[in-house]
Amino acid sequence: MKIAIIGLGLIGGSIARRLRGFHDCEIAAYNRTRESLDLALSDGVIDITCDTPGEAMENADIIIMCLYPQLNIDFVRDNLKCIKSGAVITDVSGVKGFIIREMKKILPDDVDFIGGHPMAGREVGGYKSSTDTLFDNAPYIITPDRSNKPENVQLIRDMAKYIGCRIVVTTTPDEHDSIIAYTSQLMHIVAVALCVNPLLERSGSFAGGSLQDCTRIAVINEKMWSELFVENKEHLAEQITEFQDCLENIKKAVLSEDREELEKIMKQATHQKLKWLAK
Repeated sequence: MKIAIIGLGLIGGSIARRLRGFHDCEIAAYNRTRESLDLALSDGVIDITCDTPGEAMENADIIIMCLYPQLNIDFVRDNLKCIKSGAVITDVSGVKGFIIREMKKILPDDVDFIGGHPMAGREVGGYKSSTDTLFDNAPYIITPDRSNKPENVQLIRDMAKYIGCRIVVTTTPDEHDSIIAYTSQLMHIVAVALCVNPLLERSGSFAGGSLQDCTRIAVINEKMWSELFVENKEHLAEQITEFQDCLENIKKAVLSEDREELEKIMKQATHQKLKWLAK
């Protein structure tokens, strides 16, 4: 089996590090910068370095797209002639509805695209930040549909488990994007909003762990995340509105000195968090 990885950054590199031995696969990779390919080859992480994505995709049984969503689509479209009949393509993007709609427009019926999203990451990117433990005990989300062959869906499930993920969640693209808008995208927006506040510069001697915790993900890849936000704009806008409504309720209670209402909101939050932790 030949597996092609397109994009050998944090996620692509970490997947490659754990794939050795999966169906006795040969691992080919393409990356924009040659340095990462050469490092991965010398590390024994990949078997073949490729100068073009088409070279990596040619005769590949599984193609793992590890670029930004629009680049994933562009690279597949530009290299269709290199993708063999029966190939399975998956991705690791943080949006699913957009990329699945666009892939279905360009892929032939004899190529299966199965959307994927490993729920793991770090604040730093690039191949040098990749690790063979990134996916240990992490969830992996897949969004297959009725057009996908069951054996291909199972293949991606098996791959996710093989690289260390503890659970593979199957859902629809719309449910994925709706929940991710809250659990991931809104969290990054909140961290960004906290850090554009000018008080951050003066907070050094006034800050405990809470500021550090709340702003951990504010060191952000602005190109990738701005794309993800726009491609999931409807779901994200709903979550921003929900968050604004809650903030407004807290603000009103503070201004009116309504401690009873503040306590009610905080008790509800504590209850919800403890219930979530118990799952």
